[in-house]
Amino acid sequence: MIQDGNLVWDIWHGDSVELCQKFQAKRQVSCVITDPPFGSNNLSNSSVTPEGKEYARKIANDESPEVAIATFQAVMQSLLPATKDEADMYVFTSYQVLKEWLVMTDNFLGDFGFTRKAVLVWEKEGPGMGDLNSWGMGCEFILFFKKGKRERSDDRRNAVLHTPQLRPKDLRHPHQKPVALLEILIKHSTSRGDFIVDPFAGSGSSVVAAKGLGRSAVGIEYDEFNAKIAQNYLAESDGGSIF
Repeated sequence: MIQDGNLVWDIWHGDSVELCQKFQAKRQVSCVITDPPFGSNNLSNSSVTPEGKEYARKIANDESPEVAIATFQAVMQSLLPATKDEADMYVFTSYQVLKEWLVMTDNFLGDFGFTRKAVLVWEKEGPGMGDLNSWGMGCEFILFFKKGKRERSDDRRNAVLHTPQLRPKDLRHPHQKPVALLEILIKHSTSRGDFIVDPFAGSGSSVVAAKGLGRSAVGIEYDEFNAKIAQNYLAESDGGSIF
């Protein structure tokens, strides 16, 4: 296990429903930041580059909102009992399924003490997805929930976050989020030494961002191919193991 004092980082490959049970005994999770399958059945071509067409791949459990939501709920039933009495949560979603996710999360997460406090907008560069004959959706939505009354850790700021998306040549994962964007969320909702969990880790960017800011973090990725990518990404930052 590689540590910096009491700080640790890791990417696990496997089923988040099972693996999140490891956290329940200690109930030390301060923040959940995750980009789950939305249910929009996307196949991104943005990462199809000369450097590696293998990154343009379907996301597991993304074939419909019903499948994606059922997957999310099963994971959260395992993870959320491990959160502290004061904890924040960020859930990425897209415009295609925003209505379904707003309704579901408001009802479902409320049973675990979480209340929606904001809908953040991540504004990217360029028009992004959407009808080529109409408006491009150069943004994604981030649903922000709070449990308890933890004070923010940085300055109050606009809920529209202007952070460039990664360029195709830099993508390790078709839906990879920039570390700079995740750092904004982490700074707002955690302090040094806090523990963050991302149960749909994808490229592992959330864990890399946490390490850079002095927070412990574990990411869990179901897809073995993506998990290896995330583990390699974290290894470049000298990540370790929490268990």
